[in-house]
Amino acid sequence: MLYDTLVHLELMPYRELATPEALQAALQGGERLLIEATERAYHRAQDDAKQREHDSGKKTAYVEEHGHGAP
Repeated sequence: MLYDTLVHLELMPYRELATPEALQAALQGGERLLIEATERAYHRAQDDAKQREHDSGKKTAYVEEHGHGAP
């Protein structure tokens, strides 16, 4: 419903801007720029060896440094 209304009122935000000029045109008359930085879903490998290749080890490093799990 919101999507349809925004499209009808020609207020639907731009999704992709290919050039700096397109960004300037989209921002014309605006005083603020809000950027949503939603993370993309990452599907973890089912194979343990492949999963370990992508694991940053941050949780382990935190536990080793502080002696307990993350707050």
